[in-house]
Amino acid sequence: MTTPENMPELEVKVAAADAPPVAHTSGFYPPLRLAQAYVPPQRYGRTYSPAEALEKGTLFPELYSPYPY
Repeated sequence: MTTPENMPELEVKVAAADAPPVAHTSGFYPPLRLAQAYVPPQRYGRTYSPAEALEKGTLFPELYSPYPY
């Protein structure tokens, strides 16, 4: 028969699962919004072939901007 004394790792997992969530609002976690992402809507247009995309580093021609030599 399995008893809790034989399975201490199970006790730890159950105890951790029953713990209430803790909000980190002090110390190094101030309640401030640090960043917000902005992703503009884009249309899926023309793309390069896989070989050309690997060569240029992007699948989309609109994002290709080679450095002048």
